[in-house]
Amino acid sequence: MHLKGPWQYRLLNSDSESNVPAVEGRIKMPASWQDCFADYRGGVRYERHFNCPTNLDPHERVYVIFEEIGGDAVVQLNDTQLGTAGGGPAGPFEFEIKSLLQPRNLLTVDVVFDGGNEQPGGLWAAVALEIRGN
Repeated sequence: MHLKGPWQYRLLNSDSESNVPAVEGRIKMPASWQDCFADYRGGVRYERHFNCPTNLDPHERVYVIFEEIGGDAVVQLNDTQLGTAGGGPAGPFEFEIKSLLQPRNLLTVDVVFDGGNEQPGGLWAAVALEIRGN
């Protein structure tokens, strides 16, 4: 299940000089940092709600998978930190989340990006849930 838009976003350390349309809002993902936030450098919190997958068998595991993230990222599910990704483009990477799932879930990704226009930043590649049988 792909976690495309809409995602909520909020700038974490906005400055008035930045060329960003709004300090918070909704965006359809995946989308590069440059397309969403122009030349803004700093932190953005991305949030996406999703429902728990239904009809999971006891032996099945659920993963959240990131194809790639540009920047330094901290990933949380329902206020529990899953892990981090750092540096330039990072990915693919995944986190097993079945034990943390609730009927309604909140995936939060805090990204700090200052890489300029030569590399994509933010959640510019697919984010998805995957169910595996073993």
